[in-house]
Amino acid sequence: MSPRCFLAVLYGIAAVLSASPLLNTNTLHAQNAGATFLLLPVGARSVGGGEAAVADTLGAESAWWNPAALGAMNRTELSLNGSQTFEGTSAAISVARPSRVLGTIGAAATILDYGTQGLTDPITGGEIGSITIRSSVAMLSYATPIGNRLRFGLSYKYARQAFTCSGLCGDTPQLSGSSSALDIGAQYVVPTKVPLTVAAAVRHIGPRFQVQDAEQADPLPRTWQVGASARVPIAALDSAETTVDVMADLFKSTADRSVGARFGAVVSYRGRYSLRAGYALDEGERGGPAIGLGAYLSDGMILDIARRFDSFSAQAGATPTYVSLRFLF
Repeated sequence: MSPRCFLAVLYGIAAVLSASPLLNTNTLHAQNAGATFLLLPVGARSVGGGEAAVADTLGAESAWWNPAALGAMNRTELSLNGSQTFEGTSAAISVARPSRVLGTIGAAATILDYGTQGLTDPITGGEIGSITIRSSVAMLSYATPIGNRLRFGLSYKYARQAFTCSGLCGDTPQLSGSSSALDIGAQYVVPTKVPLTVAAAVRHIGPRFQVQDAEQADPLPRTWQVGASARVPIAALDSAETTVDVMADLFKSTADRSVGARFGAVVSYRGRYSLRAGYALDEGERGGPAIGLGAYLSDGMILDIARRFDSFSAQAGATPTYVSLRFLF
């Protein structure tokens, strides 16, 4: 088993047990928070923009950042997302359907596989079992516009993480932890000459993350994110059928000791091709630049790819890569 996979297994065990640090605490966040996998980003569009996503409109992907943005949708969307990071391999699906009468209803789910580690017999050295760690989140969202400028959204999610062993496991613990939570968000389009949106979201509001058959239960990593997005008003860009949007967010989680900042920009050409770039200023080695590309493959099918270049992943030899495929109906 490679060292990277072994460390990924330790990451998952620590997230479930919230035990003493097994890895760099900047990667695991604070040890007094459970379900830290909820802080991992979902979606190539948001990652490519430096995760400055609270005031952005990302389609069905918005459910993971600010459910209020779902209220800006005018077409049904199905989004398939995948990522390969130091933590593991993840897959996510998001779908949202807007209605002028009922607002926008969405559903989403994701699963993160931290990998499998073989168990060996201390005497013979032979493999006798394996350890598998996975986390998953299922979510339902609702968003509605209030008037012409205000949007409000709400999500309910159920999060679970399981640490299981197969084979001759002996005293190896088999645990699972779960909790439910709410996300609440709002966006407001400011009546200014320059298109400007301000937004705020509070995520992961819920009871403690309870590990089954264990006394320990840790609080969820409640997260606050506020920010703004604006379109750069340059006449030359309009004539070139190009738009430039900039975003800036402040980010704070109970799993972090300090406030982080995220900055992003999106350059779009004819509404069909986009270049995203951003930078996350977070404590320790979790911050860094990101870049993303997007393109219409056909009418109603869009591909987005993003990569994040944080210091910790660079040291571990794994550059996080995110891919999203969106279908518009």
